[in-house]
Amino acid sequence: MGRALVLSIVVVLATCSRHEPAWTVDALAHDPQHLYALRHRCAAERMRAGEAACRLADAAYARRFFLGLGGPGEYQTLTSLPPMPASFEADDDGAQP
Repeated sequence: MGRALVLSIVVVLATCSRHEPAWTVDALAHDPQHLYALRHRCAAERMRAGEAACRLADAAYARRFFLGLGGPGEYQTLTSLPPMPASFEADDDGAQP
């Protein structure tokens, strides 16, 4: 009985596959090498990289810019800047002036 339990646990653990770590926006923003590799992969073949991963990379790229994490070689031209977020100038009630 004990051997069967140990054997089944070993089989279950052996069949588990390793997955790539789940990246968050903050983790990608602080890891520029992985971020730029993912952005390059999304630019080349967005469908294969996955829409969710590409949106995550876009958000991390914007966060990296707005937190000031860019190095001296980053954001040298206007085309390299991420898009600006929507403004929050509307009133709380949603009425337009």
